Amino acid sequence: MTNFWDHFWLREVPPHALAIVRIALGLYLLVYAGLYIPNLSVLFSSDGFLLPLYLDRFPEFSLFLAPPSPLVTHIIYAVFLLCIAGIALGAFFRFSVFGTIAISLYLWQLQLHGFATSYNRILLLCLLVLLFSGAHRTLSFDQWRRSGSIFHWEPISILPQRLIALQITATFIGVGLQKLWLPLWTKGEVLAYSFISRWTTPLSRWYSRLPLTIASYDVVVILVKILQPTAAVGLWIPRVRLPCIALWTMFLLLVATMLSIWWFLFIIPAFILFYEPETVFSWCRTRYGDRIPKKPVKLTK
Repeated sequence: MTNFWDHFWLREVPPHALAIVRIALGLYLLVYAGLYIPNLSVLFSSDGFLLPLYLDRFPEFSLFLAPPSPLVTHIIYAVFLLCIAGIALGAFFRFSVFGTIAISLYLWQLQLHGFATSYNRILLLCLLVLLFSGAHRTLSFDQWRRSGSIFHWEPISILPQRLIALQITATFIGVGLQKLWLPLWTKGEVLAYSFISRWTTPLSRWYSRLPLTIASYDVVVILVKILQPTAAVGLWIPRVRLPCIALWTMFLLLVATMLSIWWFLFIIPAFILFYEPETVFSWCRTRYGDRIPKKPVKLTK
Protein backbone atom coordinates (compact mmCIF):
# COMPACT_ATOMS: atom_id res chain seq x y z
CA MET A 1 0.00 0.00 0.00
CA THR A 2 2.84 2.40 0.83
CA ASN A 3 4.53 1.66 -2.49
CA PHE A 4 1.28 2.31 -4.36
CA TRP A 5 0.73 5.59 -2.50
CA ASP A 6 4.25 6.81 -3.22
CA HIS A 7 4.07 5.68 -6.84
CA PHE A 8 0.76 7.48 -7.41
CA TRP A 9 1.52 10.73 -5.58
CA LEU A 10 5.24 11.22 -5.13
CA ARG A 11 7.38 9.60 -7.80
CA GLU A 12 9.60 11.60 -10.12
CA VAL A 13 8.40 11.65 -13.73
CA PRO A 14 9.15 13.31 -17.08
CA PRO A 15 7.61 16.81 -17.27
CA HIS A 16 6.19 16.60 -20.80
CA ALA A 17 2.50 16.20 -19.91
CA LEU A 18 2.53 19.32 -17.74
CA ALA A 19 4.62 21.17 -20.33
CA ILE A 20 1.98 20.51 -22.99
CA VAL A 21 -0.75 21.74 -20.64
CA ARG A 22 1.35 24.81 -19.82
CA ILE A 23 1.69 25.71 -23.51
CA ALA A 24 -1.99 25.13 -24.26
CA LEU A 25 -3.13 27.09 -21.21
CA GLY A 26 -0.86 30.01 -22.04
CA LEU A 27 -2.14 30.20 -25.63
CA TYR A 28 -5.73 29.96 -24.41
CA LEU A 29 -5.23 32.77 -21.90
CA LEU A 30 -3.67 34.98 -24.58
CA VAL A 31 -6.82 34.62 -26.69
CA TYR A 32 -9.08 35.11 -23.67
CA ALA A 33 -7.23 38.18 -22.41
CA GLY A 34 -7.02 39.59 -25.92
CA LEU A 35 -10.81 39.86 -26.09
CA TYR A 36 -10.73 42.61 -23.45
CA ILE A 37 -8.20 44.82 -25.24
CA PRO A 38 -10.68 46.98 -27.23
CA ASN A 39 -12.53 47.95 -24.02
CA LEU A 40 -9.75 48.26 -21.44
CA SER A 41 -10.46 51.88 -20.51
CA VAL A 42 -14.16 51.23 -19.94
CA LEU A 43 -13.65 47.98 -18.03
CA PHE A 44 -10.60 48.65 -15.87
CA SER A 45 -9.75 52.38 -15.72
CA SER A 46 -11.05 55.52 -14.05
CA ASP A 47 -12.81 56.41 -17.33
CA GLY A 48 -15.26 53.56 -16.83
CA PHE A 49 -17.98 52.87 -14.29
CA LEU A 50 -16.25 50.57 -11.83
CA LEU A 51 -17.14 49.25 -8.40
CA PRO A 52 -13.88 48.08 -6.78
CA LEU A 53 -14.58 45.29 -4.34
CA TYR A 54 -12.27 46.33 -1.48
CA LEU A 55 -11.91 50.10 -1.86
CA ASP A 56 -14.55 51.02 0.70
CA ARG A 57 -13.20 48.47 3.20
CA PHE A 58 -9.57 49.55 2.96
CA PRO A 59 -9.52 53.23 1.98
CA GLU A 60 -5.93 53.53 3.19
CA PHE A 61 -4.90 51.38 0.20
CA SER A 62 -6.81 53.47 -2.33
CA LEU A 63 -3.62 54.00 -4.33
CA PHE A 64 -3.68 50.28 -5.22
CA LEU A 65 -7.39 49.48 -5.06
CA ALA A 66 -8.86 52.46 -6.90
CA PRO A 67 -9.28 52.33 -10.69
CA PRO A 68 -6.09 53.56 -12.40
CA SER A 69 -5.89 56.02 -15.26
CA PRO A 70 -6.35 54.68 -18.82
CA LEU A 71 -2.61 54.97 -19.47
CA VAL A 72 -1.71 53.00 -16.35
CA THR A 73 -4.42 50.46 -17.19
CA HIS A 74 -2.89 49.82 -20.60
CA ILE A 75 0.59 49.48 -19.08
CA ILE A 76 -0.67 46.97 -16.50
CA TYR A 77 -2.46 45.00 -19.18
CA ALA A 78 0.63 44.94 -21.39
CA VAL A 79 2.57 43.41 -18.48
CA PHE A 80 -0.31 40.98 -17.99
CA LEU A 81 -0.07 39.82 -21.61
CA LEU A 82 3.70 39.45 -21.31
CA CYS A 83 3.24 37.26 -18.23
CA ILE A 84 0.74 35.07 -20.05
CA ALA A 85 3.11 34.76 -23.00
CA GLY A 86 5.79 33.77 -20.49
CA ILE A 87 3.59 30.87 -19.38
CA ALA A 88 3.19 29.58 -22.93
CA LEU A 89 6.88 29.99 -23.71
CA GLY A 90 8.10 28.79 -20.33
CA ALA A 91 10.06 32.04 -20.01
CA PHE A 92 10.86 33.28 -16.48
CA PHE A 93 8.13 30.85 -15.63
CA ARG A 94 7.46 31.37 -11.95
CA PHE A 95 7.56 35.14 -12.31
CA SER A 96 5.17 34.87 -15.27
CA VAL A 97 2.70 32.65 -13.41
CA PHE A 98 2.83 34.83 -10.29
CA GLY A 99 2.34 37.97 -12.38
CA THR A 100 -0.62 36.42 -14.20
CA ILE A 101 -2.27 35.46 -10.91
CA ALA A 102 -1.61 38.82 -9.24
CA ILE A 103 -2.82 40.97 -12.13
CA SER A 104 -5.84 38.70 -12.69
CA LEU A 105 -6.90 39.18 -9.05
CA TYR A 106 -6.28 42.92 -9.31
CA LEU A 107 -8.48 43.25 -12.42
CA TRP A 108 -11.07 40.96 -10.86
CA GLN A 109 -11.45 43.15 -7.77
CA LEU A 110 -11.80 46.24 -9.98
CA GLN A 111 -14.70 45.05 -12.11
CA LEU A 112 -15.32 41.35 -12.59
CA HIS A 113 -15.93 40.23 -8.99
CA GLY A 114 -19.65 39.81 -9.63
CA PHE A 115 -18.98 36.91 -12.03
CA ALA A 116 -16.63 34.59 -10.15
CA THR A 117 -17.72 31.20 -11.45
CA SER A 118 -16.37 27.67 -11.20
CA TYR A 119 -14.25 28.56 -14.24
CA ASN A 120 -12.43 31.23 -12.26
CA ARG A 121 -11.81 28.88 -9.36
CA ILE A 122 -10.51 25.94 -11.38
CA LEU A 123 -8.29 28.26 -13.44
CA LEU A 124 -6.85 29.87 -10.31
CA LEU A 125 -6.11 26.46 -8.81
CA CYS A 126 -4.41 25.31 -12.02
CA LEU A 127 -2.20 28.40 -12.05
CA LEU A 128 -1.30 27.99 -8.37
CA VAL A 129 -0.35 24.36 -8.94
CA LEU A 130 1.65 25.20 -12.07
CA LEU A 131 3.57 27.83 -10.12
CA PHE A 132 5.44 25.08 -8.24
CA SER A 133 5.06 22.25 -10.75
CA GLY A 134 8.22 22.37 -12.83
CA ALA A 135 6.12 22.54 -16.01
CA HIS A 136 8.91 24.66 -17.53
CA ARG A 137 11.49 21.87 -17.25
CA THR A 138 11.14 21.03 -20.93
CA LEU A 139 9.82 22.58 -24.16
CA SER A 140 10.55 26.01 -22.75
CA PHE A 141 12.75 29.06 -22.98
CA ASP A 142 13.88 28.46 -19.41
CA GLN A 143 15.12 24.98 -20.24
CA TRP A 144 16.94 26.28 -23.31
CA ARG A 145 18.58 28.91 -21.09
CA ARG A 146 19.58 26.26 -18.55
CA SER A 147 20.81 23.46 -20.79
CA GLY A 148 20.98 24.76 -24.36
CA SER A 149 17.98 22.89 -25.81
CA ILE A 150 14.22 23.15 -25.32
CA PHE A 151 14.02 19.37 -25.73
CA HIS A 152 16.22 18.61 -22.73
CA TRP A 153 14.26 17.74 -19.65
CA GLU A 154 14.55 17.34 -15.91
CA PRO A 155 12.36 15.07 -13.77
CA ILE A 156 9.61 16.62 -11.65
CA SER A 157 7.18 15.35 -9.02
CA ILE A 158 3.96 13.80 -10.30
CA LEU A 159 2.00 15.50 -7.49
CA PRO A 160 1.03 18.67 -9.46
CA GLN A 161 -0.28 16.55 -12.34
CA ARG A 162 -2.40 14.49 -9.95
CA LEU A 163 -3.77 17.60 -8.22
CA ILE A 164 -4.97 19.19 -11.46
CA ALA A 165 -6.47 15.92 -12.70
CA LEU A 166 -8.29 15.41 -9.41
CA GLN A 167 -9.62 18.98 -9.48
CA ILE A 168 -11.01 18.41 -12.99
CA THR A 169 -12.62 15.17 -11.81
CA ALA A 170 -14.12 16.84 -8.74
CA THR A 171 -15.52 19.66 -10.87
CA PHE A 172 -17.13 17.27 -13.34
CA ILE A 173 -18.57 15.03 -10.62
CA GLY A 174 -19.80 18.08 -8.72
CA VAL A 175 -21.68 19.63 -11.64
CA GLY A 176 -23.08 16.21 -12.50
CA LEU A 177 -24.35 15.37 -9.02
CA GLN A 178 -25.65 18.90 -8.56
CA LYS A 179 -28.13 18.34 -11.35
CA LEU A 180 -29.59 15.35 -9.49
CA TRP A 181 -31.13 17.54 -6.79
CA LEU A 182 -31.52 20.98 -8.39
CA PRO A 183 -35.28 21.51 -9.02
CA LEU A 184 -34.67 23.17 -12.39
CA TRP A 185 -32.95 20.03 -13.69
CA THR A 186 -35.87 17.68 -13.07
CA LYS A 187 -37.19 18.18 -16.61
CA GLY A 188 -36.01 19.28 -20.02
CA GLU A 189 -37.44 22.81 -19.79
CA VAL A 190 -34.17 24.09 -18.36
CA LEU A 191 -32.43 23.10 -21.58
CA ALA A 192 -35.19 24.31 -23.88
CA TYR A 193 -35.28 27.74 -22.23
CA SER A 194 -31.47 27.98 -22.28
CA PHE A 195 -31.50 27.64 -26.05
CA ILE A 196 -33.66 30.78 -26.36
CA SER A 197 -32.08 32.75 -23.51
CA ARG A 198 -29.32 35.37 -23.45
CA TRP A 199 -26.83 32.50 -23.82
CA THR A 200 -28.22 31.46 -27.17
CA THR A 201 -26.07 31.01 -30.28
CA PRO A 202 -26.98 30.60 -33.97
CA LEU A 203 -26.65 26.84 -33.54
CA SER A 204 -28.93 26.68 -30.49
CA ARG A 205 -31.48 28.99 -32.15
CA TRP A 206 -31.57 26.62 -35.12
CA TYR A 207 -31.94 23.63 -32.81
CA SER A 208 -34.75 25.27 -30.81
CA ARG A 209 -36.78 25.72 -34.02
CA LEU A 210 -36.76 22.01 -34.84
CA PRO A 211 -40.10 20.25 -34.38
CA LEU A 212 -39.05 18.48 -31.19
CA THR A 213 -41.22 17.72 -28.20
CA ILE A 214 -40.24 18.60 -24.65
CA ALA A 215 -39.80 14.85 -24.07
CA SER A 216 -36.71 14.93 -26.30
CA TYR A 217 -35.21 17.56 -24.02
CA ASP A 218 -36.12 15.39 -21.02
CA VAL A 219 -34.07 12.55 -22.52
CA VAL A 220 -31.05 14.83 -23.02
CA VAL A 221 -31.24 16.03 -19.42
CA ILE A 222 -31.41 12.44 -18.12
CA LEU A 223 -28.42 11.45 -20.24
CA VAL A 224 -26.41 14.42 -19.00
CA LYS A 225 -27.16 13.57 -15.37
CA ILE A 226 -26.06 9.97 -15.90
CA LEU A 227 -23.04 10.49 -18.13
CA GLN A 228 -21.37 13.45 -16.41
CA PRO A 229 -20.37 11.75 -13.12
CA THR A 230 -19.86 8.39 -14.85
CA ALA A 231 -17.50 9.80 -17.48
CA ALA A 232 -15.67 11.82 -14.82
CA VAL A 233 -14.75 8.61 -13.01
CA GLY A 234 -14.00 6.88 -16.31
CA LEU A 235 -11.17 9.32 -17.00
CA TRP A 236 -9.10 7.35 -14.48
CA ILE A 237 -9.86 3.91 -15.97
CA PRO A 238 -7.46 3.03 -18.82
CA ARG A 239 -9.90 0.84 -20.75
CA VAL A 240 -12.57 3.54 -21.03
CA ARG A 241 -10.37 6.64 -20.73
CA LEU A 242 -10.31 7.54 -24.42
CA PRO A 243 -14.12 7.26 -24.90
CA CYS A 244 -14.62 9.36 -21.75
CA ILE A 245 -12.20 12.00 -23.02
CA ALA A 246 -14.06 12.03 -26.35
CA LEU A 247 -17.38 12.34 -24.53
CA TRP A 248 -16.22 15.22 -22.35
CA THR A 249 -14.59 16.97 -25.30
CA MET A 250 -17.84 16.75 -27.25
CA PHE A 251 -19.80 17.99 -24.23
CA LEU A 252 -17.54 21.01 -23.68
CA LEU A 253 -17.65 21.87 -27.39
CA LEU A 254 -21.44 21.65 -27.40
CA VAL A 255 -21.68 23.88 -24.33
CA ALA A 256 -19.43 26.39 -26.08
CA THR A 257 -21.25 26.35 -29.42
CA MET A 258 -24.83 26.09 -28.13
CA LEU A 259 -24.69 28.14 -24.91
CA SER A 260 -21.80 30.57 -25.52
CA ILE A 261 -20.03 29.14 -22.44
CA TRP A 262 -16.61 28.53 -23.96
CA TRP A 263 -14.43 29.34 -20.95
CA PHE A 264 -14.03 25.67 -20.00
CA LEU A 265 -12.40 24.73 -23.31
CA PHE A 266 -8.98 25.05 -21.66
CA ILE A 267 -9.77 21.78 -19.88
CA ILE A 268 -9.65 19.79 -23.14
CA PRO A 269 -5.83 19.82 -23.48
CA ALA A 270 -5.59 19.02 -19.76
CA PHE A 271 -7.14 15.59 -20.37
CA ILE A 272 -3.62 14.48 -21.21
CA LEU A 273 -2.92 14.63 -17.47
CA PHE A 274 -5.03 11.52 -16.95
CA TYR A 275 -2.40 9.50 -18.82
CA GLU A 276 0.75 8.40 -17.06
CA PRO A 277 3.63 10.86 -17.62
CA GLU A 278 5.83 8.06 -18.94
CA THR A 279 3.23 7.32 -21.62
CA VAL A 280 3.13 10.95 -22.69
CA PHE A 281 6.92 10.99 -22.75
CA SER A 282 6.93 7.98 -25.08
CA TRP A 283 4.45 9.73 -27.39
CA CYS A 284 6.70 12.79 -27.52
CA ARG A 285 9.77 10.70 -28.34
CA THR A 286 7.82 8.97 -31.10
CA ARG A 287 7.03 12.38 -32.57
CA TYR A 288 10.41 14.09 -32.12
CA GLY A 289 12.77 11.13 -31.97
CA ASP A 290 16.27 11.56 -30.62
CA ARG A 291 15.84 15.31 -30.20
CA ILE A 292 14.22 14.37 -26.89
CA PRO A 293 16.85 12.44 -24.94
CA LYS A 294 15.87 9.20 -23.20
CA LYS A 295 17.39 10.33 -19.94
CA PRO A 296 17.12 13.66 -18.12
CA VAL A 297 19.85 16.22 -18.63
CA LYS A 298 22.43 16.59 -15.90
CA LEU A 299 23.13 20.23 -15.24
CA THR A 300 26.52 21.27 -13.97
CA LYS A 301 26.69 23.92 -11.30
